[in-house]
Amino acid sequence: MICTGCSCLCDDVEIAEGKILNACERGYRHISKYMENRAKPAVEGKEVDLDRAIEAAIEMLKSAKNPAIYGLDTSTIEAQKTAVKIAKKLNCYIDDNSSFCLGEFVEAILRKELPSSTLEDVRDKAYVIVYWGTNPYHSLPRHLSRYSYYPRGAKRQRGYDEDRYLVVIDIRKTEIAKLAKKNAKFIKVENDLELVDSFMKALDGKAGKYDVAGILREMKKADFNVVFGGLGLKYGLRGNFKAFIELLRNINKFAPLYFIPSGFHANMRGFNETLFEAVNAVNSYSFSSASSSPEFAFTELLKREKIDTALIVGTDPIASLPYEASSKLPKIKKIVVDPRKTLTSRIAEVVIPSAFSGIESGGEMVRSDGVRIKLKPIASSEFDDVYVLKRILEGL
Repeated sequence: MICTGCSCLCDDVEIAEGKILNACERGYRHISKYMENRAKPAVEGKEVDLDRAIEAAIEMLKSAKNPAIYGLDTSTIEAQKTAVKIAKKLNCYIDDNSSFCLGEFVEAILRKELPSSTLEDVRDKAYVIVYWGTNPYHSLPRHLSRYSYYPRGAKRQRGYDEDRYLVVIDIRKTEIAKLAKKNAKFIKVENDLELVDSFMKALDGKAGKYDVAGILREMKKADFNVVFGGLGLKYGLRGNFKAFIELLRNINKFAPLYFIPSGFHANMRGFNETLFEAVNAVNSYSFSSASSSPEFAFTELLKREKIDTALIVGTDPIASLPYEASSKLPKIKKIVVDPRKTLTSRIAEVVIPSAFSGIESGGEMVRSDGVRIKLKPIASSEFDDVYVLKRILEGL
């Protein structure tokens, strides 16, 4: 099966004689516990049948003055496309977690501003591997073993001790930073923009705050190097993404360097690509104004009390959003579509249970590197996100 526990979408997980094989701890928990804590259809806290819950959701969306759709990062491409159609029909806002996660990086890749590649190419070719502001030990447990540091690839057959050069950039010495010993470098960064500046100066033969000239010399030895950028990089840039984009452009004049975003939900990139294809934006979009803006991010809409109703699919904003935003959720009407009971579903006016994508329902997702993956569910349920959202769309 395809494990949808994270954006690696590992395709080698097997179920044999009741045992889950090849999965990491995160994937194992995701698969083995999918039947636990399941949501039940409910309206105003009272259990109802599924049809009544869907009807209530339709009625609520029809009467909403300023609705928003949020989530969908664990839903399939097919469900995301249906959600975009609902947002267009309602002339409302639509957003996902990438507005405060790695959406800017995905957008830069889709707009051809950042050179990118596939994880298979990293496995087979990459020499210098940079993890910048990300710790896959927790977020993507099999990332290093399947795709980057440890595998013996087609052009990297002598092992990580000789054929890879690991660079870890972070504010603290993380688990993967402890790997940076032989053929490696750990940079404890205090200011990411100063580090960007140090790289730019090193390209000109000048010294900066950080000693990075050696990293550039290693990159020059190979025809394939990669940066995996995470949330630490995003927030470390303080909104100055142009400086990072310019850095990669300049390094690529010196040595080939690719960028792949690192660490997000199973199909967050799928949402970005789906919305981009529809409206030329990756998140934070308003159909009423036909534009994307940070002020249309779900968190900002909540903070400024700009919405009265939210259709929340496959995410738990009460648990994941900052208090300044999540504390506003009780003030609006909420429709939650989710396989599990969540903190948000406990206070939702309508709860609609759905299937786990990849476990109980099929479809397509997009891996963190942009590769499209067909899911291979091990169980079946007709009441998945696609079914629910299509019913809502038809009812509107």
